[in-house]
Amino acid sequence: MKSREKVLIVGGGIAGLTTAIELGRRGVSSFIIEKKETVGGRAGTYACKAVNGHCQKCGACLVQDAIRESMEMGEIEISVKTSLAGLDREGKEIVARLKSGEGETSVRFSALVLCHGFQPFDPAGKPNYGYGRIPNLITGAELELMMKEKGDVFRPSDGKPAKDMAFVQCVGSRNPALGRSYCSQVCCGYALRMARQIRSARPSTSITFFYMDVQTFGRDFERMFWEFRDAIYWIREIPGDFFAAPGDRVGVIVEDEGEIKEMSFDLMTLSVGMGPSREQPVFEEWLGLRQGPEGFLASPDRDGIFVAGSATGPMSIPDTIVNCRAAVTRVMDYLEERS
Repeated sequence: MKSREKVLIVGGGIAGLTTAIELGRRGVSSFIIEKKETVGGRAGTYACKAVNGHCQKCGACLVQDAIRESMEMGEIEISVKTSLAGLDREGKEIVARLKSGEGETSVRFSALVLCHGFQPFDPAGKPNYGYGRIPNLITGAELELMMKEKGDVFRPSDGKPAKDMAFVQCVGSRNPALGRSYCSQVCCGYALRMARQIRSARPSTSITFFYMDVQTFGRDFERMFWEFRDAIYWIREIPGDFFAAPGDRVGVIVEDEGEIKEMSFDLMTLSVGMGPSREQPVFEEWLGLRQGPEGFLASPDRDGIFVAGSATGPMSIPDTIVNCRAAVTRVMDYLEERS
């Protein structure tokens, strides 16, 4: 393999950073382009969910570790506020047109790894949720950011702590009517970890979970679930009606134990699922890529084109790291073959 090989990585989230780091450890240079002002991606906004100093294996710290390591590796070059404007081929080389504030340039690469991530489901697309209309109804991503930036949970309407709150699971997942029959795999985990951290900080907070069934991915999460499940009130039903209740509370109508009930909460979190990135159709058109069974990109692993991380389907931060390490093995095989 030629030492001058360089790989273009699209996306500076945990997938792109992991891919670059693993390539760098093997002596291969990479060039990460990130359309936003900083690297880290969506996972970079997630809060550490340690409880009383004990790690809950959420993976948020792994993102910060990857950012630091990528900045220290000489094999990695990062360009933020940069997007892919087009792709061409010249022999075995991939010619990428890169667009930034300084204009457009063409750069040659030996391989391309798409690590453009996912798009969270927008609950505004389902009016019955009342998202954007009902005060104190937020998404899991918004709760993550609140916990990261403020270190606590408050009602957006008045800044007061929530005395009681609820999580609604499977929002934008496991819904064939939306074309999303798949499980997003991460929602139960992040919701339960946040609930546990909230209860640890404020033991008096009452927490209710509305769910279909709990997906306990991994032994660590399953153990945490059984340890914490009695601290939460579980309702195996997804509310059909959401409304603004007095006192800026979030109201729902739901069936619980065979009885139709009207309930309200100081704060409600919609655990939104993962969907394909908005950039995906462009890559499909440019590269002739196909979709996998869940609508995400299937990695072609041919002609120097690879897809890694949550661009291939829903997965957690730790699973993304494993996925990208496997992708790098395939990239290395390709680079060896072409040299």
